[in-house]
Amino acid sequence: MRKFSIILSVLAIFAIVPVLADVNNPGFGNLSEDTKEPIITSSDQMTVDNELLQAKLIGNVEIVQGDLFLYADFVRITYAKSQSKIEVLFARDNVILISGADRATANEADYNLERGTIVMTGNVLVSQDGSTVSADRAELDIESGAASMSGRVKSILTAPSE
Repeated sequence: MRKFSIILSVLAIFAIVPVLADVNNPGFGNLSEDTKEPIITSSDQMTVDNELLQAKLIGNVEIVQGDLFLYADFVRITYAKSQSKIEVLFARDNVILISGADRATANEADYNLERGTIVMTGNVLVSQDGSTVSADRAELDIESGAASMSGRVKSILTAPSE
């Protein structure tokens, strides 16, 4: 009974962490390795506003950075004044985030490259190594791979594959 309580406590705080992951892959995908890769985008439509330092991608948006894939109906990209660096990607409507074999879906996602976090809100579903966790909100830390879930968190846990 004590072991079950510890597992539930860890899930409440970190949701999907190394307990659910492969030892060589401690968290959602391997996001920290992708941050140095170029970001490639495609969409049905794009508008750029250099005064606001923003670009908007509309319709069938696909963004790829290394092994990280982001799909959505709408994405707003905020970039640095130098226009050489993306600071924030905000996605909404039919958001799908894939990193390796891991997958997350939500109504909205806010990927802050400066902070190294991805915050997903609304009908969040994270699948990793056969286990799933659903919640209203999830925050993924890119460096550590840790995740924090809140808002009616439900999980289905399976033993990690060996």
